[in-house]
Amino acid sequence: MDFALLFITGLGAGTLGSLIGVGGGFIVVPVLLLLFAYPHTWTVATSLFFIFINSLVSSYNYSRQKRVDFATGIPFAVSTIPGALAGAYLVPYLSGKAFDTAFAVLLLLVSLFMLFRPQGPARDRTPDWLGKKTTRKFTDAHGVEHEYSFSLLFGIMVSFFVGFLSSIFGIGGGIIHVPAMTLIMGIPPHIATATSMFILTVSSFFGTLPHIPAGEVQPVAALALALGAIGGAQIGTRLAPKVNARRLMQIFAVIMFMLALRLFLR
Repeated sequence: MDFALLFITGLGAGTLGSLIGVGGGFIVVPVLLLLFAYPHTWTVATSLFFIFINSLVSSYNYSRQKRVDFATGIPFAVSTIPGALAGAYLVPYLSGKAFDTAFAVLLLLVSLFMLFRPQGPARDRTPDWLGKKTTRKFTDAHGVEHEYSFSLLFGIMVSFFVGFLSSIFGIGGGIIHVPAMTLIMGIPPHIATATSMFILTVSSFFGTLPHIPAGEVQPVAALALALGAIGGAQIGTRLAPKVNARRLMQIFAVIMFMLALRLFLR
């Protein structure tokens, strides 16, 4: 039954994560903490392994749709590595209660942002003092041409922070990356979602590595979550062009808000 529950969790988190460009850790971490009573170190390590599998399969599927902007994603992904390694180093120094409280606060802040974030067309809002803007132009597999400009330096700075946050809490970080890329950098939402999954593949890989020698990745749970993630990534990447992403994110925000309250009460 535990294996089945973890598989369903991985399936749901993988589907939702690949739909909106996040790793799915916001679902996996509370499940491991609340239902399985994992220590926070096991929770973070196992969730990061799940995110790696989910983002790897999702980014492969998105690359076949030619929606991953690799020219942008590669420097952003490399920038997450130092943050991911630093976060992994600090995880053991958090107490369980401190981790629960910090993660609950993060859930609350992100859920409120997702519910009330500003709307409007994607356009570059990065300040001019960050230097010359980078321009991207390419055509996806559906023949849609995309062209946009943004500050590469701003994206690199955000990516370092995302890598750290992802690794210390066992989340994907896409919940910050995707809004930053769409609302501030002006990258089209579908391109931002796909590119975010590629970035998560790199950051979660390096975030997981330090936990493996310590035996903190729980193999049975990781296997069940990973199997679910593979199926969920297939479903999510196919549904992504057809669903109302804003409505989906609002539902996700309500779920995160309730999970945050549950962690506070614990």
